[in-house]
Amino acid sequence: MTMVDWLLTEQLIQIFQEAERRRPGLNAELVAKSPYGEEDVLAGAGAAVRIRTRSGGELVVTPKRILRIVGDDAEELVAFHDLVGYDWIARDISDKVREKDAHYDRIYLDRRSGGPVVLDGLGEAVYPLMTFLGRVLEYQSQKVLRRKLDADLSEVIHRCLHAAARGPFFTDDELRELFGRDRASMDVVAMMWKRVNLAAPELLDLVERVGEALVERADRDPAAWEEWVGVPPEKVRTAIDVFGRIARGEV
Repeated sequence: MTMVDWLLTEQLIQIFQEAERRRPGLNAELVAKSPYGEEDVLAGAGAAVRIRTRSGGELVVTPKRILRIVGDDAEELVAFHDLVGYDWIARDISDKVREKDAHYDRIYLDRRSGGPVVLDGLGEAVYPLMTFLGRVLEYQSQKVLRRKLDADLSEVIHRCLHAAARGPFFTDDELRELFGRDRASMDVVAMMWKRVNLAAPELLDLVERVGEALVERADRDPAAWEEWVGVPPEKVRTAIDVFGRIARGEV
């Protein structure tokens, strides 16, 4: 069992215990033992939350995954090592406003592999579940991935993003054509680099595109390259390659 599993076990227990105190009649039960729990969690006792949906179905949340109960079996919906993000109610902001009353308890789960998983009819359990999913992304994506990504290589990528946003390497039209972003949007990504979700597929795609396009321009203005990037193109390639393998879960 990894340290992340232990941390998420503690979070699962704390979050749902607090929810049980604050939300009378909560349609979720924290259980110390479950046939669908995790054998290597809590010294083999298992750890799980059972959620009864408004449609009469049942979900089980463990420190490692979310499962749907089908008869006497459990179907895995998402393993947390594959989870890269989630949306509440709907994908679009305007749809969130329009559908908040009917679908306040719906969550879209985005996976690194495969399409999204939709959990609907979660009832009041949606609120502690979203809190827990936030912890999952924090521990699984941010802390773990950032520990794997050497600080020096992380800084190289950070400098590349700043170079693309503020440097002389791309025109406004090229930013839109190559990366699908305007300069202000690119600048936000650069400024938020140390806090964004490293496992998000769209971030990996952007970082790879930026690195490749910058390296192609390295010889055009050596002085600008030295000022904005400051490392040889080979190191940029290494940083992008390592980041890609980490973000895809290959290392």
